[in-house]
Amino acid sequence: MSDRVAEVEAQIDGLPFFRQPDWSSRYPGLIQGVSRRERELGFKAPPGVDEGAAPAAPAAPAAPVAQPAWERLRRATGFRRLVRCRQVHGSKVIGCSDEAEPGVDFLGEADALVTDRPDTLLTVTVADCVPVFLLDPDTRVLGLAHAGWRGIAAGVIGSAIGRMESLGAEAARLVVHLGPAVCGDCYEVGPEVPAALGIEGDPRFVDLRHSAAERLLEAGVDAEALTISENCTLCDTTSFFSHRGGDRTERMCAFLGGACG
Repeated sequence: MSDRVAEVEAQIDGLPFFRQPDWSSRYPGLIQGVSRRERELGFKAPPGVDEGAAPAAPAAPAAPVAQPAWERLRRATGFRRLVRCRQVHGSKVIGCSDEAEPGVDFLGEADALVTDRPDTLLTVTVADCVPVFLLDPDTRVLGLAHAGWRGIAAGVIGSAIGRMESLGAEAARLVVHLGPAVCGDCYEVGPEVPAALGIEGDPRFVDLRHSAAERLLEAGVDAEALTISENCTLCDTTSFFSHRGGDRTERMCAFLGGACG
């Protein structure tokens, strides 16, 4: 596993975001990043939904009335189709290999999206949870997961890789980046969290990206192909939204799409 890296700040058509520092040069057709903390962008949780907590009961998915932020992102990045979902801290993965009308598609409840289409931009929203960017450079299959402690415990990372493999990817070929999230020095938890993640003892603090990295290695990802952001969403609330820091509805948008080979 490589040392932690700092994202590079960039812009697409006036939209500020942070990207993995090496991917743009290694994969010229790839668009990857996490939007900067900007309230006017409007990447919000659905009304009445606290995505930092487990849902009290299964809820029927409902698309937002308006999607200006996602449509602006789609147009800025030049993708024919942008897909998004409501994150529910589970392990459901939605495949996006079908041909669809141009625009923004809200696909319901899930915590990971995968595609083999270069015209489709995958998105999830985050504010302390880990955005997991996955790509197979040979087959150009892409995956993007939202991984909080419940999702990691539920197996969302393995489920995403399995769905990518159904499209021709191989775990051993994957290149993965774990983006900005709450760090292990900031994420104070109760005993249920280490118990769910299989961490021995009763630590007060948990490093979600370390737990995510363990699941990736167990699934067959090469340690040398894995990078981890050094950015903490709670340490740097100037750049990022943080659920722990009080941002209950505001979110960053993680996005991944395009040809990567």
